[in-house]
Amino acid sequence: MQLSHDDDALLWRKFKNDDKDAFAMLYQKHIIPLIAYGAKLCPDRDQLKDQIQELFVELWNSRRSLSDTDSVRFYLLKALRYKLIRLEKHRHLLTGIRQFEEEDAGMLREDPVEASIVEKEIHESFRVLLKTAIGHLTSRQQEIIQLHFYQGLTHQQIARLMDMNYQSVSNLLYNALSRLKQQMKIPVLAIVFLFLHPA
Repeated sequence: MQLSHDDDALLWRKFKNDDKDAFAMLYQKHIIPLIAYGAKLCPDRDQLKDQIQELFVELWNSRRSLSDTDSVRFYLLKALRYKLIRLEKHRHLLTGIRQFEEEDAGMLREDPVEASIVEKEIHESFRVLLKTAIGHLTSRQQEIIQLHFYQGLTHQQIARLMDMNYQSVSNLLYNALSRLKQQMKIPVLAIVFLFLHPA
């Protein structure tokens, strides 16, 4: 089913029920506003990227225990604000934090150029991590990652090409993704998202 970008409440419910597409759409819809808002609170771009990455990882890991919300945008901004304030208390990296009480508090006027740059840097940092992690896989695991995600072959096509049965292909791919998850310390979903959205 084609998911609508306009229905945040529906996307949020689907995301809480393990829907990968809904999670990806929420990320795509809200990443730039998060960057724009976070940049007003955190002058350190690297720290901001790390905190946004952590926020989405934490959301996925705790998705089933999350409550419903009337405004996903407000929920995400408030969650990011909390993380940045907590970071400031421990590392003194923030300056001039202003209270954020409602979704449109006049702090969401985005600089599209700056936000786009930071967004690209977030994706690039994940891609560098992924490339490094793939380099630590076995040759067979690297081959199946290449065939499935980069060449777009199905499990059955890979089985014929690598002279394996279907279950062995599934097991090999599962083990490769599990190892990547262990090395990168992010959910398998996030790894698959990187494969599906390389740019």
